[in-house]
Amino acid sequence: AGLNLENCRRYTNLPFPITIAVLPKLKNTKSCASLVVNSGKELILHQPMQSFNHELNPGPGKISVEMTTFEVAQIVKENLDELGIGVKGINNHEGSEVTSDIIKIGTVLDVCAERGVYFLDSRTTANTKAPQAALERDMRIFEKSGPYIDNVISRDAMLKELYKSLDVANKNGKTIIIGHVDKSVNILPALLQEMYPYMKEAG
Repeated sequence: AGLNLENCRRYTNLPFPITIAVLPKLKNTKSCASLVVNSGKELILHQPMQSFNHELNPGPGKISVEMTTFEVAQIVKENLDELGIGVKGINNHEGSEVTSDIIKIGTVLDVCAERGVYFLDSRTTANTKAPQAALERDMRIFEKSGPYIDNVISRDAMLKELYKSLDVANKNGKTIIIGHVDKSVNILPALLQEMYPYMKEAG
């Protein structure tokens, strides 16, 4: 979230717990963050990170491997401060290059430890070094373990991904899946509301 307050509200109005990640340094960053916290939903920072595709700009407030560890830490702290109180964690927006760099992703984890927030690896690359960096720090991190719900923007495609996520949860006991607030706003909130009783019943 962070681009459009009304789109964010479609998710905060859902009558069950979800976590909403807010991008930094956008026009509606602060208002979306306040909305999430005031709605009782969980707020995390959606931290832009450089990917291997340098033509992709992850957006304002990004970190890259060219930065010093001091710069990385400062930017992440600034972005957390912008979201205000109530931030529970951080996940990466894009970031295949940064998460593959054990020093830089380790710096992000150090900020998480200092601020008492968790790190969720969006796993935008199979070469992520976040688990290794966490192990070195004796830290527990979370990882996306199911599919992205909305790579294809259609109700049928998203429904299929939700069923896939149930398969993963049945196999592993739980799963973490990711969707996109603005990209999917015309389908996803209603689909989640419709599926929630079934997913809850499935455990």
